Amino acid sequence: MNRFASKFAFVLTAFLLMVGHVDAQFTTTFAKNVTPGQQNGIYYSLPQTMLKLDFVIEETQLERSPLSDYASNYMSMADYVEYETTEYRILDVKLSTVATPDPNALFFVTFASVRGGNKVQFNMLPNGIIHSVGYGNFTVEEVDEVVGNETVVESEFPSNAGLLNLVTSGKSNSQLAKEVADKIEEIQKAKYKLVSGFYEVAFNPETFDLMYKKLEAMEKEYTNLLLGNRVTRKVVKSVYVIPNKEVPTQTVAKFSEFEGLTLGTAGSGDPISVQTLSLNTTAAINAPSTSAVESMIYENKVFYRIPEMANVLVTCGNKTLIEDRLIVNQLGAMLMAPLTNSELVFDTTTGQIVNLKMQ
Repeated sequence: MNRFASKFAFVLTAFLLMVGHVDAQFTTTFAKNVTPGQQNGIYYSLPQTMLKLDFVIEETQLERSPLSDYASNYMSMADYVEYETTEYRILDVKLSTVATPDPNALFFVTFASVRGGNKVQFNMLPNGIIHSVGYGNFTVEEVDEVVGNETVVESEFPSNAGLLNLVTSGKSNSQLAKEVADKIEEIQKAKYKLVSGFYEVAFNPETFDLMYKKLEAMEKEYTNLLLGNRVTRKVVKSVYVIPNKEVPTQTVAKFSEFEGLTLGTAGSGDPISVQTLSLNTTAAINAPSTSAVESMIYENKVFYRIPEMANVLVTCGNKTLIEDRLIVNQLGAMLMAPLTNSELVFDTTTGQIVNLKMQ
């Protein structure tokens, strides 16, 4: 054994002996073993990683026009709306994480009646996730948690004012279709004359662009009177997934171009699956077993976690939507830290100890 290893072993042994002689200020018990109604204690939890999948979906509502029966007479190559329905398309998927209390890492702390000396202090977030613990008086930085959720991103609703004016004229659908077709032809001729320089007027670029866009909008409006209307908007639908070490692949939703996104497995369409595979970065840690954590009572010790890196793959049917590497807390190792005349500060996102202050 070299000199450095010898010194480290000596310091570690001395620290453990010091811990062993400290009177029990508190005991930590797994939450499920707590007697109902037990007093003189508090609960705290470690955070687990929840995956947040934001699906950016384009919804297109197809509205059939009363003139659609005559569309092929004037626009034979055009695609007109035959029946009313809604179509869906996934444009993008964004993957992020949210820290939430882990029900499988929830503990109960009982405080002993010890006279004299500094008293132990626990500090938690409002949701119960542990933030810091220590003896005596120490300051705690405030931590704010903000979780946002956006629904409608963008909408486009074409105008149907032209159709309303024509319908109220009292003419038959056949006559209206002929007038609409003539109007479209008139607009197309006006566009050709504008771009070909037919008009003996020098338009500045801004005026030319404004006039051309106006003609484009009019042509689109009258074309919709024959082909039907397509109302398009973009929405964001969020799906939350909690990775499970025992079930690496979870089917969380289904997607259909005619039904859109439906949660769970009851809908129709292609299944959306989330696969979370551990990269085993914490495999070398000899952590206590789950049964040991759940069955024993620990004196002057708190649990913390060393999170794990994982590869996250989101698929829809056979198509990969997104793949990324993220920290997934619950796939990592859960360990115990002795507390004696010290302060421990936790990362409230991962449960890892990020600061140790000896007093």
